[in-house]
Amino acid sequence: MAFSLMGIITVVLEVFRGLLPFVLLWVVIDLALLGLFIARKSSRSVNLALPVKASVGVGVVVAVVAFIMLPGFTGASFANLSGALDYLSLIGGSIGFGVAFGVLAFPPLLYVLGLGPSESHAGSTATQS
Repeated sequence: MAFSLMGIITVVLEVFRGLLPFVLLWVVIDLALLGLFIARKSSRSVNLALPVKASVGVGVVVAVVAFIMLPGFTGASFANLSGALDYLSLIGGSIGFGVAFGVLAFPPLLYVLGLGPSESHAGSTATQS
């Protein structure tokens, strides 16, 4: 059995063709949120630790769910997985989904969790204490 990169890409495209408009919409929203974040961060401190941890958490959860759901999504079950190639493909696909969703979840999480109080606001509360 011969595998080619173009054959694999063609199969993946056919499987996910119906989801492409939603993924493109998500990417556009992510870019808009990233632009809003950059515009709003001028006088604020930026906390990257929490959004990074949250997006890694989203990626791990999606990878685990993908590992469980992918065989059924393709019409197979875990009983049909027979060799190392099947398991490595399932693990690789699950990791790919986890990374993709973690990256796509980062801009909204950065926008919501990454901005600290503004510098002028932080200074005024410190002088009041």
